[in-house]
Amino acid sequence: MSKNNLPNYPFCLPSYVAAFDDGELAQQELRAETRSWRSEGYARESNVLVFDHNDGVGSRRMCSDDDIDRILAEPPPQVRFVLLLPTVHEKIAEVVAKNPEAIKVLLKNEMYDELARDPAEPKDPSAFVGDQFNISQKALFKILTTYDIAPAASSHIRGQEQIFGSRVTKNKANETTSFEFWYAIRARAYYIGVDKDADLKMTIVTKYNVVSNTTVVLLKYRSFNDLPCKLKIELIAKVEELVMQPSTKLIVDNPFAICLFHFNSTAQWYRRAARDPRDSVRLEEEKAHDQGKGKKNEVNAINVRRLHLAVRNLDQDRLQLKFILGVIERLRKNHELFYLLVRKVPNPEDRDWLYLRVDEEFDRLENQIAYSSSSIEDVSNRAERLLTLLFSLSGQKNARWSEKVGMQAMHEGASMRAIAVVSMLFLPGTFVCVGVLKSQSKVMQY
Repeated sequence: MSKNNLPNYPFCLPSYVAAFDDGELAQQELRAETRSWRSEGYARESNVLVFDHNDGVGSRRMCSDDDIDRILAEPPPQVRFVLLLPTVHEKIAEVVAKNPEAIKVLLKNEMYDELARDPAEPKDPSAFVGDQFNISQKALFKILTTYDIAPAASSHIRGQEQIFGSRVTKNKANETTSFEFWYAIRARAYYIGVDKDADLKMTIVTKYNVVSNTTVVLLKYRSFNDLPCKLKIELIAKVEELVMQPSTKLIVDNPFAICLFHFNSTAQWYRRAARDPRDSVRLEEEKAHDQGKGKKNEVNAINVRRLHLAVRNLDQDRLQLKFILGVIERLRKNHELFYLLVRKVPNPEDRDWLYLRVDEEFDRLENQIAYSSSSIEDVSNRAERLLTLLFSLSGQKNARWSEKVGMQAMHEGASMRAIAVVSMLFLPGTFVCVGVLKSQSKVMQY
């Protein structure tokens, strides 16, 4: 990396330990080349949103490479958010919005805004390049090096990794100097009518410096297509609201408190996303039972392929929600460790109000995500039961058809035998044969 005038990340980090930190993997993950949509390309010049909060005052600014150099040289604020916004792989929102059925579902479930514009898109539409960062490789390496970001987080920063990771560093006096954790969660929605996913991956890399009492958060919002554009805009607005609120100065001492809004937004997205599959499965269930109401049998009108795709995507939702519950549990454990190692308060009853507030939020979010998971599981089970019912009805229908064909064949067989006998009696030459036989019998008598 140094041959490109880039920092020799992560080997140059003071915290680098070869036994735990895979430097070669980190460099491979952050290399300049991109081989698929999973690894974003770098921008020639950075255009990064940076949100700062310091002592009740917030700021927002777009930073180029030179701006990033300047702010990294300044004393750090109490909280800093660096927003990485890769462009999408495919732009399909406008096409989907032209589908009357799809746009009706999107608007009804509050998952689409016709006036919204993807914040990752450049101002000049002709300059759009898919799967590209809004930061240059040089600027990203400087940020990672300046803040001593763990090499294990590189697969999250540039790539599709989701696993939870954490790292605590201490000095020679056994004093905690930093507390770091990183993870990624997904907010998903599946639109049955158009067979498309709205999947937004939120990567959160948080580094708390104990000595300076400052926190830096690298945020990355990545989606394959532009369908989750509304959620992306909502999240950016929440980041801005957080840094601009004077009351944020009350929570800057706790790095776990400043990124909880991601879980709340994710839970709400899943709640809204579950409405369309639930309504669609209910409609298909009604079709399956129309015959029982004395109406025309509409079993054949049920789209089995669509149901199967819905079950597949609902299973993916359940997997992601289960993972999110695991992330919350790990955050809770790290929160306990933070108060033990950094705050030096081992007894929960002696801890401050902020600990209690964050712990209460973990409980609420855990319950909310668990409810969403149960709701999605219920829809998935109903869809699976409907598929089972369809196969059963299809089997019964085939059995009745086979029985009918068999009975018809039996009747047709009996009729054919009767016709054959009658035909034999009335075929030309039959009477001649009978007359000849009678004459022969008379001759034999003489």
